[in-house]
This record gives sequence, structure tokens and C-alpha cells, in this order.
Amino acid sequence: MKGRWSTVEPVRKIWWLVCFGIVRASAATLSLSSVADTSLYENKAESNLGGTTLLAGTNQKSSKARGLVKFDLGSLPTGAVVTSVEVHLYVTRQPDPDQHGGPVASDFSLHRMLVSWGEGSGSGATGSVAMAGDATWNERHFEAISWGNPGGLGGTDYVEAASATTSVGDVGSYVWGSSPELIDDVKAWLAEPSSNFGLMLMSGSEGTDGSARRFSSRDQPGGTIPGPQLVITYNLIPEPGVTAMVVLATGMILLGRKRRGSTNPTNERRQGLEN
Repeated sequence: MKGRWSTVEPVRKIWWLVCFGIVRASAATLSLSSVADTSLYENKAESNLGGTTLLAGTNQKSSKARGLVKFDLGSLPTGAVVTSVEVHLYVTRQPDPDQHGGPVASDFSLHRMLVSWGEGSGSGATGSVAMAGDATWNERHFEAISWGNPGGLGGTDYVEAASATTSVGDVGSYVWGSSPELIDDVKAWLAEPSSNFGLMLMSGSEGTDGSARRFSSRDQPGGTIPGPQLVITYNLIPEPGVTAMVVLATGMILLGRKRRGSTNPTNERRQGLEN
């Protein structure tokens, strides 16, 4: 029996090596800059802030703001298996510490958007008069479509449950770490690109004055400060190579021939006579 199968063992080893070789995945990371971002500002309900920094939270005069940001996933390779998703934002400014109680740290959450909105190009600290189609506090497309509620309505305009949350305080860089919800958001956008309306950024302390923060945007990243970034880690499972398939096929053929030959009655009788 040992002599009968000794020549088959190398074929088996080749077969296993080929199988494991063609399914091994390679990991990679892709950083994407936002392709659209703007803010909704309660105190300027008919203004657009698409051409200035992102604004979210509540200022020292009790006016709320929420940010909107969108990323294009078109450069993610076909067949990519997403394993991690992070959002990176940079706080460029906080409320004046010498006025109205100063800045208040709070948790900021990201929520997947369910409806479209217009970025616009409104400039200035509090934006400028909106143009048709721009997003404002009252309307997601100015002079055309209103939000479910001014500033957006949970469950209608955005997913009420947060996809990721992080605490924001002083000026600096912040990361919304990977979560199953953020990964699911990206997977949903990949499966149906037309549903990619981006994310809403909001403070969990909108009822507290001083929670407002300004974040760098794609239009005003602030010199060397980057704008919003979506960082995706993914695996790629390569297609079987031609050489690998040839080796696999050859191994299977040889294995089949050896098995047939080893069970042939004539061969067994010949071996008995020779012994």
C-alpha cells in the first residue's frame, strides 16, 4: 500500500498548496476625501454654508447647527471585502472661553443620511443666501424640498441610531472609530450607490450652549489641515491565476489515474505472480 500511494502524495501536496494560494486575501487601506459637505444653521435658516467650514453643535446663543458630509466610493476595487471604516475630522475652532460660559465638550455622532441634499457654495462664517437646490436649515433642496423637520428629522431624513460616536473637546484631530454600523453603511452604499447620501454630524448636547465646533471642510481645510476623510480597510480575494488552475487540473488528473491503476484486478494478479 505504501508503494502504491507514494507517488500520489506530492500531487496531494500541490493540490493543497494551490487551493490555499488562490484563496489567500490581501489587505489594503483606502483614504477618501469628502466630495461634498455643508452645514445646516438654525440661526440662518435660509442660508447655505457649503463653501465654508463645517459647523455642528450649539453655539453660545443657543442656535443649533448640523453638518453633512459625503464620500465617493468609486475608487474602491470591485470585490473588496470591507473590514474596517473610520471617519477622520479636524476641529478648527471652539467657542470663546471668555464668553457665555466657554466651550463645552460633548459626544458627536454620525448618522447615515436617507435623503439627498444640495452642498451649495455659501461662504462666510454663517454662510450666505442659498441658491436653488442648496441645503439650508429648513430645506434639503432650497425652494424645492423641505426636511421632515427643520434641521432634519430622525427616521425620515437620517437614521436615528448613530453609526459612530466620539467625544469632541479642544481643537485638533478626531477619529470616529470603526463600528459594525459604519461598515454596514459603506456596504449599503457599495451595493446601491444611488443610496449614498452621506452622513450627518450632530452633537449629543444640542441642548447645551457652547457645544458647537467648527470642523475643516473640503473647501476650507485650513492650510495643512485635512478635510473630512473616510478611511476604509478591506481585503481582496484574488481570482485564481492561469498557472494555478493548470497545476490544479494536472494534479487532479494524475490523482485520478493513479487511483484507477491501483484498483485494477489485472495489476493486482500480476503483482501476486511476481511475488
